[in-house]
Amino acid sequence: MNRLEGKVAVITGAAGGMGRVACRRFVEEGASVIGVDVEAADGVLHCDVTSSADVAALADEVREQHGGLDVLVNNAGVILGKPLVDTTDEEWARVLDVNLRGAFVTMRELVPLMAGRKGSIVNVSSGLGLVGEAMMSAYCASKGGLVMLTKAAAVELAPDIRVNVLCPGVIDTPMPRGVADSLPPGAGEELLRSWEAQHLAGRLGRPEEVVAAAVFLASDESSFVTGAAVPVDSGISAR
Repeated sequence: MNRLEGKVAVITGAAGGMGRVACRRFVEEGASVIGVDVEAADGVLHCDVTSSADVAALADEVREQHGGLDVLVNNAGVILGKPLVDTTDEEWARVLDVNLRGAFVTMRELVPLMAGRKGSIVNVSSGLGLVGEAMMSAYCASKGGLVMLTKAAAVELAPDIRVNVLCPGVIDTPMPRGVADSLPPGAGEELLRSWEAQHLAGRLGRPEEVVAAAVFLASDESSFVTGAAVPVDSGISAR
C-alpha cells in the first residue's frame, strides 16, 4: 500500500468495470483520484474524452483543486465486433474517436499539468493492438494506433514524463460480456469459450490483474520504464 502516496491521478472511463477497480485501487495506494466518464456514476465527474472543451474544463478543475497532475490513466474505450465490409463510416469514426483521439486529447490538455512533477501516463490499449483478429478491424486499428501514439509521446515527453501502454487480453468486464450477450442464443457462450481458450491460463482475465500493472507503471517503481507496450494477456500476443 501507499505506492502512490501524494500523487494526483486522473482515470478516464471510471464508470466502467476496469475503471471502477482502478479508481478504488489507486485510492488504496494513497493517490488522490479524479475519476471521469461520459456515463453518470457516483463520485465520477462527467467528461467526454472526445470533446476538447470537456477535457480543457477537466484540466482547469484539476489545476484549481490540486495544483497539478502526476498520473493519467487513459482507460476510456469502446468496442466493435463487425465484419470490415459491413462497418459503417460512423462506426469506424466512433471507435477511432474514443479509443485513439480521446487519449490524444487528454494527453494534450493534461500534460502541461505534469510540468516539474515527473509524471506518468498509462494508456490502456489491448492485445488486439498487437495482433489482429477477424471482425475487429476498427478496434484493432484504434488500439494499434494507441500503442504507436504511446511510443511517440514517450520519446517526445522524456525525461520528465513517462508514457507506457497496457495491452490486456479479454478481461471479464461488462464490455466483452455485452458483446457476447448481443449474439444469438448459444453463440455468446461459444464466443466466451473461444476467448478463454486463446489465453494460456484458459480463462478470461480479471480487472484487478490489469490494474496491478497500471499501479506499477504509475508508481516510482517503474522509473526506468517508458515507451513500453506491456501485454497483460496470458500469452495471446506470444503466439
